[in-house]
Amino acid sequence: MPSSFDPKAVHLELLRTLLAAATARTFGEAAKQRGISTPAISQQIKALETQLGMPLFERVGRNARLTPSGAELVAVVRHQLALLDDAVAAFVEDGESVRGRVRIGGPAPFSAMWLRPRLVKLLKAHPGLRLDVNYGVTSVITKQLLAGDIDFGIIVQDPAESSIESRVVFVEQFVPVASPGYVRKHGMPENAAEFRQRPMIIFDNDMAMLAPWWRAAFGRREPMPANVVCSVTSLEDMRQLALQGLGIAVLPDYFTARDLAAGHLVQVCKHVHPERCKREARNPMYLCWRKGTVMTARLRAVLAELTA
Repeated sequence: MPSSFDPKAVHLELLRTLLAAATARTFGEAAKQRGISTPAISQQIKALETQLGMPLFERVGRNARLTPSGAELVAVVRHQLALLDDAVAAFVEDGESVRGRVRIGGPAPFSAMWLRPRLVKLLKAHPGLRLDVNYGVTSVITKQLLAGDIDFGIIVQDPAESSIESRVVFVEQFVPVASPGYVRKHGMPENAAEFRQRPMIIFDNDMAMLAPWWRAAFGRREPMPANVVCSVTSLEDMRQLALQGLGIAVLPDYFTARDLAAGHLVQVCKHVHPERCKREARNPMYLCWRKGTVMTARLRAVLAELTA
């Protein structure tokens, strides 16, 4: 073999011609398989032998047969080309058929309300689809998306990352709620000063939901409530504490809808700038994916359902 030989310089088509010539009865039959002329088969075999620096076939009368070294090479080429062809076929099928795994991350309460019915539709429509869903806060979901650990993420704020594409899929409205027993005992707060005196149940110390509702209801100049009886990063815990009459909780409208309809909770802001509150105390929910993601059939199907 030439000392300067570079295996990468061997063209794939020459190896396919070698395999055809080795498995066909004649070079003429190999030429038909490859869709070229018989002289072209001979020329390609000679070009490959020149590159390799050793013969692949030997003449026996009017026929040609593989040399021992040629037979060893053909055995490896047959196996490796089969693997390559299978990989290419799988890649093409992956791009055309809705099957395989899609990973989605999002906040648990919102996903239970908004994402779950869409998962049902996807799984019923595409039996070959596998959906992996995990729950987390926006910061965690964004990191997972950027790291490639998930394919789609649902977050509660506009992503600032230039490498992320997003689309608004839902707009939640924040409403302050309390139990009927709490209202009977303490009455409805009539203004910002009375709200500040009431015990508040908040989501984390950054007041993620309370702050936008407060600004919509009372404006930015009014000081925020300071009488916080519980800060917890769980909407369900906030709901349970409010149901027990322990304070006022500002929660997403979708999360409180059933309790409000059943009378288990009451809204305590209807009389405080209701139109302004309805217009401004809102928060878009974004479906996000990495910019430049190769949209295979399964990813396209999920994206279409989640943005419909």
